[in-house]
Order: sequence, then structure tokens, then C-alpha cells
Amino acid sequence: MMQRASLAARVQKTNFLTPNHKCAPSLRRQHRIACRSQAPDPKADSNEVPSIPETSTSERTSYGISYPVVTALATAGLAETAYLTFVKLFNTPLVCPTSGCETVLTSEYSTLFGVPLSFLGMLAYGAVGILSSAASRSTQDLEQRNLNSALLAGACLLATCSGALLYILQTQFSNEPCAWCYLSAGLSFTLLGTVAAGLGPRRLQDAMGPGLGAVATTAAVLYFGFGSMGTSNAQITELSYYSPTVTTESSRQAVDLAQRLRDAGAKMYGAFWCSHCYDQKQTFGKQAMAAFPYVECYPSGWQKGIKVDAACEAAGVRAFPTWVINGKLIEGELSLEEVTAELAAAEAGAAAPAGAPAVATQ
Repeated sequence: MMQRASLAARVQKTNFLTPNHKCAPSLRRQHRIACRSQAPDPKADSNEVPSIPETSTSERTSYGISYPVVTALATAGLAETAYLTFVKLFNTPLVCPTSGCETVLTSEYSTLFGVPLSFLGMLAYGAVGILSSAASRSTQDLEQRNLNSALLAGACLLATCSGALLYILQTQFSNEPCAWCYLSAGLSFTLLGTVAAGLGPRRLQDAMGPGLGAVATTAAVLYFGFGSMGTSNAQITELSYYSPTVTTESSRQAVDLAQRLRDAGAKMYGAFWCSHCYDQKQTFGKQAMAAFPYVECYPSGWQKGIKVDAACEAAGVRAFPTWVINGKLIEGELSLEEVTAELAAAEAGAAAPAGAPAVATQ
């Protein structure tokens, strides 16, 4: 009797299932009932629970971030900041299509707590590139979400830093256009836009916590690092001309070389406030510099927005110091041996022909 009652109860639980219907997921979980589109096999094990098909990676992760684009932008930023770091650390001439790069990138705003800002940017761009590469290869949904949150945080850090530096550029260096600064800002803003657009509104909201944390942290670090500089730097709008005193003794080679430069009509163009120019003068010494073919590009002093002297502009001077030997422009400091080699080439007629001078950067 009890067996018949139990059987009747099971029938009540299952008689709504027909060969052409599927059970609801909640009922399947509650009663462990195998739902089929065909009539059940009476020989099958009544306790068998069908396996649930696994969700493919494309179904688990449907992020719209273009990782190749993000990686390419990060790589471009890495290359740019690596170049600026090299220039900063090794005091090499800076190649720039605009006139303000040298002033901005050698100012007190070019370092943060004693570390070159370009080096910190290089680390940030490198980290974003690594995160983007890792996220593009991830097959785990949770792991990819975490990587995307970190990616958004890195992009926010770079964009916040660029925004602050653009503000400084406009307020403290309004007449000093800096092409490298604009390029870095464009890369970081494009990077942030690409990541944010790829995440979409819902996922962007989920990942916003680390991003806002990166913005707040970056703003605080920049405030404490640059906060005390604005007032003092804003007061420096001009420098009166002065002639730096050369203190080193000249060697016989340096004195003879200065005479050969004068005879060849060669010139060295510089600025009184340029440390590289002063170091070049120290290399020759005070006796050689007494009659040295040197041209000062700011003979009346420096002011914000003022152009170089007409002689320097006519020679095509873009960096200091700049040498002109037999029509050939050479940017950067030269050793006595390098100057001797350039003079020997000029005297032998091996220098570039007259016309638009070739530029050689040391």
C-alpha cells in the first residue's frame, strides 16, 4: 500500500512532462529530473543527471575593447617617453619641431620628486601595454574583468597626468609650444577613450572604482610634487643677459683649434643660460674662448616668447649649442677630437655642398 502511494506521488510530480516539453530550470534543480525533447528511455538509469554544456570563451567574455589598438597606443607612448628619458639622462640634444620643447622639458616640471617625469610615464605606458596583452589572451572571465579594471586604472592615471601637465603648459609656458607634450597627451586621452568605449556603460561602472582611485592618487601626487612650483616659476618671465665666466685653462690643442675654426669661418651658436653651451666653453678653456667664433642667440637677454637673434634664425639654429662648419649644422656638444675631425673633413672638401645644410646630431 505504501509503495503504491509513493508511486502515485512520483506520478503527480512528473505527469506534466511530455515528450515535447522541457522542464523549468528551477524544477530541474529541485527534483533532479532529466528533461528531454524525446520520450525517456525506460532502460536508462532513472538517477542519471544530464551534463550542462560548457559556455564557450566567446560567450563568457564579450568585451568590446580593441586590445591591439590599446597595445599599439601604449607602445607608441613607451617609445616616446623612452626617447625623452634618454635625452634627459644623457644630456643629448632634443629633436623637436617646435621651439618650446627644450624650455619645457628642462624646467623644474620635468621631474617629480627628483625622478624624470618621462621615466615615470615610460613605466606607466609599459604597464598598460602588458595589461592589454595579458587581457587579450585571457580565457577566464573573472581574470579578464580584473585585468580590464587594472587597464582602465592605468589609462586614467596617464590621462590625469596629461591633463595636469597641459594645464601647467598653458599657464606657465603659454608661449612655449611643446610638440612632445601634445603628442603624449593625445596618446593618453585616446588610450582612455578606447578602453572606456570598449568596456561599455555597464562594465565601465563596475570597473570605475580602481579608475577613480587612480585619478585621485595621481592628482594628489602631482599636487604635492608640483604645488610649490607654480608661484616661483610664474615670476620668471625674463632673464637679463650675463656672460658666464669660463674658468678652465686651455690646452695647446684647444687654442690651435680655435684659430683653425676662425680661419675656416666656422661658428658655434649658443645661449647664455644654456648649461650645454657653458660646458662646451669649458672644454675649450678661457684662453681659447678669448677669440672664439661664438655667436650668442639671446644677446639682449631672454623673455618668454622672444625669438632668437636674427643671425641664429638665419643659420637655422634649433638647439644649443649648434655648430656650423663649412655649411654643415651639427647639434650638441663636441669633444676637441670631434671638432678636429669635422674641420679636417671641411678642409679636405668632404663636407656637404653649399645650400640647405645637412643636420648632424651628436
